[in-house]
Amino acid sequence: MDLDEKNKIIFEHLLVNARTQISDLARILKITKPAVIKRVRFLEENEYIMRYDAIINWQKLPFIKKTYFVKVENGPQFEKQMIQQQSVFSLISLSGLYNYQVWCFFKNKKQQLLFEKIMNQYEYESIEISTLLFPRVTFFKLHMQLALPKIQDKEMKISSIDIAIMKHMAQGHGRQSFYEMSKLLKIPYDSTHYHGKNLIKSGYFLAIVAQPGTNKFTLQTTTLLIECSSKQTAQQLHEKVKSLAFIRSDAVGGTKVMVHFLSQTHLEYRTTLAEICSLMPRTSIKKTLIAHWDKVILNNRYPLEYFLKTK
Repeated sequence: MDLDEKNKIIFEHLLVNARTQISDLARILKITKPAVIKRVRFLEENEYIMRYDAIINWQKLPFIKKTYFVKVENGPQFEKQMIQQQSVFSLISLSGLYNYQVWCFFKNKKQQLLFEKIMNQYEYESIEISTLLFPRVTFFKLHMQLALPKIQDKEMKISSIDIAIMKHMAQGHGRQSFYEMSKLLKIPYDSTHYHGKNLIKSGYFLAIVAQPGTNKFTLQTTTLLIECSSKQTAQQLHEKVKSLAFIRSDAVGGTKVMVHFLSQTHLEYRTTLAEICSLMPRTSIKKTLIAHWDKVILNNRYPLEYFLKTK
């Protein structure tokens, strides 16, 4: 069994919504539930799918969200220094003019300024993110036959149980059943089910997605940091980018837009880059930084404990 049409449909649906029900997939594929389970297991065991990440909704985190592109000479020393910083959510080594991308959450301006005292010894560019989107990524451009679940954007008082569930789901367990979570987290099933359902329904996850295996798809992630001539131009670009096919994330802050996109071939890379560059007149763009991901050193380290502390 390879990636035939049915496997591609399953893969694409899990890429959009990792918690898609087996019964729903069986219905649209017109096969039995055991046959769907066998196919999902095939995708996992053969590393077409590496894990299932729950991407926490940044807009609901009451923190300062900022990303830095840094040029350093001593990589190992810098990595050690960044990992020790509580505010660092993600650290990625890059190829290009800048060799590290650092994503941070700060609980207040004071913490940000203390962190930037460290950063001032390096050359860097940055963006403070106001809005972040994760558009639907497609590998095979198939029509989605299942609608995404409806989300009610509601605020919740976050508890230690909510934080435990959010962190667990963000670390590759987005498809796991609440029963399995309760055993691993040692939280009663009723509490895990209640809190987990509320988190999902209230919009605390931007998406819960299958992460494709990079070895199977030879994926390249490219980052663009685009500085526009005005905030209005940046907002327009941000809105236009989300309609493109291979966009992984699309963020805006002030006059800057940060875009991550995927490509499996050099032709796909050139095509997507050209599409992004054609969205706005050249006179609207002041500067563009291009970098490619080499290695994810640290990822999804959400400082959700800030919720339980003074904001």
